[in-house]
Amino acid sequence: MNKAEALKLLIGELKKIPQNIALWIKTDAKYWGIAFGSLISFLIIMEVLIPNQVRKVLAEVVFFDTEVDQAVEESPIEHFEVGETPIEPTVLNTETLTEPPAATIEQDAQFNDSSAVFTEASGTTAAGANFGGLGGFDVTAIGAGPAVRGPGGVGGGVGTTDKGGFSSRGSGSRAASLARDGGTADSERAVAGALNWIARHQNNSDGGWGCTGFTRQCKDPSCSAHAAKAGADYPMAATAFGLLPFFAAGQTHKTGPYMNVINKGLTWMSKNQDPKTGRLGGGNMYEHGLATIAVCEAYGLSKDPGLKRMAEGAVAYIVDAQNDSSGGWHYTANPPTVGDTSVVGWQLMGLKSAQMAGLQVPAVTLTKSKKFLSSVAKGKAGGLFSYMPEGGPTPAMSAVGLLCNQYSGMKRTDPAMVEGMNYVMSNLGGAKNDSYFLYYATQVMHNLPGPEWDTWNRNARKHLISTQIKQGCAEGSWPVSGHTAGPIMSTSIHALTLEVYYRYLPLYQLDNKKQAMMPDE
Repeated sequence: MNKAEALKLLIGELKKIPQNIALWIKTDAKYWGIAFGSLISFLIIMEVLIPNQVRKVLAEVVFFDTEVDQAVEESPIEHFEVGETPIEPTVLNTETLTEPPAATIEQDAQFNDSSAVFTEASGTTAAGANFGGLGGFDVTAIGAGPAVRGPGGVGGGVGTTDKGGFSSRGSGSRAASLARDGGTADSERAVAGALNWIARHQNNSDGGWGCTGFTRQCKDPSCSAHAAKAGADYPMAATAFGLLPFFAAGQTHKTGPYMNVINKGLTWMSKNQDPKTGRLGGGNMYEHGLATIAVCEAYGLSKDPGLKRMAEGAVAYIVDAQNDSSGGWHYTANPPTVGDTSVVGWQLMGLKSAQMAGLQVPAVTLTKSKKFLSSVAKGKAGGLFSYMPEGGPTPAMSAVGLLCNQYSGMKRTDPAMVEGMNYVMSNLGGAKNDSYFLYYATQVMHNLPGPEWDTWNRNARKHLISTQIKQGCAEGSWPVSGHTAGPIMSTSIHALTLEVYYRYLPLYQLDNKKQAMMPDE
């Protein structure tokens, strides 16, 4: 084609443009006009007619925010030696863990292992205890214990910002609780070491934790020995275990040196919750119960509206999963069997955490659970408990049942509680080989201030501090004992046992203000 022919073709195409425009206007323009006009009308309605309050509610109907504030720079978590952490027990962060101790704690007979005489604290701080200049103060204003305390009610006291039943985890309250109930600088160093180990073994790829496979984060093979004892992987349960010790120390995804670690863990949980049923994980009720405790504590501490929907969904799933006739829970939802005490314990603790966070729990669900607990009660006074109704009592199940009864409002002088306490104390030696029993029994005994608690605490505290691994990448973790969930469970559950002093206040400390979790029948 020569230049003349090309020019003639171009002129011909240009002449067709008006015809094409006319054809488009005739066939398609009206539809584009309708669509554009509808869009403009919708935007005007949204801006002018919908009230600001409605828009605010619509904006909050989302799951947990999956992104950390980008302004927060995430620094790497460095390994530290447990023996070289600062002696100040209320400082649990990565910046100060490697600094030399600035002062020593003046320990008195209240928690000095060499003391021969036990002196009851009577609800105040130990005389002469000094935690980093925070000083002692009367903790009675904090509340009556770990019973239900909603926002603005009992428990909203010292140094808190509407944390409801979790107010004892504030730094000032924590120091007082340590002094009152038997915590030491060494026990807090052990907790700090555990938090560091847990943070260092979070899955970098997705933000969760696992019972197995965590050694991918290891810097040396020192974690391999006890990692080999882990059985199947339960990532939802492992992630809950990973988060709970941080919450017990009063840390959240919004504040503290581990906020990025916590945010990643909660984000992973939100992505693995069924949006229709509220189920957390793959359907195992052990996992769901543990995860419900974690989500409810995260919401109770932070009051993040995104977490509220997660927590409410998790509670609803527990309610729906209960065996209506027996009142129990088992491995799966709506079990054909009556249930078992172990699974029931985790579900009831999840519901208790929900109430402490100010969430609603159906009274009928709690009432029905008391029927199951009665079916597994053993002993002359009903203070011992079996795994299932037809079995015999065991120390671990008795500790679970006793703790549930404490939250149901049973008095400490009840013959069943006295029988159960004596049974738990008679198995003190066996607790050292069963971290599950040790965890529940320590909570039971902590709720019973007196010489029995003092004896239990001294033994449990010594055992945990002395058996914590203090070398290599495994430093800060504990060997596996009494379960097959691997070191993530052992480390978490042992750290939580050492955080019992401030995780909850003793249930029977102020009997005149005691509030029961479960309604009377």
